[in-house]
Amino acid sequence: MTSKSDVKKLVEAETERLGFDMKLANGRWEITNPKNGRTGSIPLQAMGRGLDNYKTEIRSLLRDHPAKPSPMVAATDHATEKDDSMPRDTWWSVEALLAAAYANGLRPYVSGGILHTPGPVEAKPYADMLHARETEVIPYLTKFATTTATTSEGDTDVPTIGETTNVTRTKPRDIAADAEALWELLREEARKQGDKQLTNGNVPGVQWVGALADIIKAACPDWDSVHEKDVRQYLNRTEHTRCHRPRATPPVWWIALQWNNGGLTVTKTTPKPKPDPRTVAAAVKAKTTTPAPEPAAPAATGGAALQALIAFEQTVRQVEAKLDEAIRERDEARAELQKVRADHDDLLMELEDVRAERDQVKSELSAINALFERLTGGKK
Repeated sequence: MTSKSDVKKLVEAETERLGFDMKLANGRWEITNPKNGRTGSIPLQAMGRGLDNYKTEIRSLLRDHPAKPSPMVAATDHATEKDDSMPRDTWWSVEALLAAAYANGLRPYVSGGILHTPGPVEAKPYADMLHARETEVIPYLTKFATTTATTSEGDTDVPTIGETTNVTRTKPRDIAADAEALWELLREEARKQGDKQLTNGNVPGVQWVGALADIIKAACPDWDSVHEKDVRQYLNRTEHTRCHRPRATPPVWWIALQWNNGGLTVTKTTPKPKPDPRTVAAAVKAKTTTPAPEPAAPAATGGAALQALIAFEQTVRQVEAKLDEAIRERDEARAELQKVRADHDDLLMELEDVRAERDQVKSELSAINALFERLTGGKK
């Protein structure tokens, strides 16, 4: 994270060069363009590419307000006449708005018909502007898709303004894409700490010291606890992150040098509901009871050809019944296998945590023994 003095130097240099006024108010730098009355607000510290983003934000105050907002913004924005504390997109096209979002560290993408905007917390105003114009941004981001691509299950058409109040989004988040975005953020933070080499077994990587939960809370405030857990498990199982010292303050992490998910596919299985005891008892009774023999079919009078056709139909029915039973047994075995694999992965994660704690205890014990030897003059 950039120091406050660096931000202050940047703000002073830019405002003096452009002829703007600056003052410290409410823990932020308030900047005013005296020629058009536009104002902007800059935090006292910056993360990642924050300094470059602040330059762009200060220079945006040179543009005047439009005489009249666009119809789309006028219909959705109830505060177009208020003074700006951050850049507004009322005069921007979708291309210009996305360019400003990319310049401020956002990585917008569409997954399952839903717009996602991961990036630094300082760029949240740009994310809000993108979500306010989803009906324009989503088609623009997806317009290069092939016309022959089929619509995936659960996707819906982009709603119009009149339909937005009834829209429900049931498509799950893209865990792999969010995991890659979080890894890139951690990789950038490791570079700021000097890219100190660290290995995880025989896998090379770099060391990052910090609290992962704080990074996620700052950069991805829209994630819920379930999605955060899924993303962290994805990074762990694909060997992209590993906490080497979880009890250190702050914890010490291993971060992989390159992104490679190894073709891992994340699937979620719902627990199989417990059957009704009465249903189980009835099924057991049906299996143990010898079925009554079916009445003999009346003698066919159509000759040998008709009798052969009837026998063939009965054989087909028996084969279909056996095939249905085999399919059911296969599905049950797959569900059980997925559950066993999930339990195995959970145990591996717990084992890694135990190993990290063991290594920490060994290092602390070595430090205690060394201190004891110094105090006793090298005698045990």
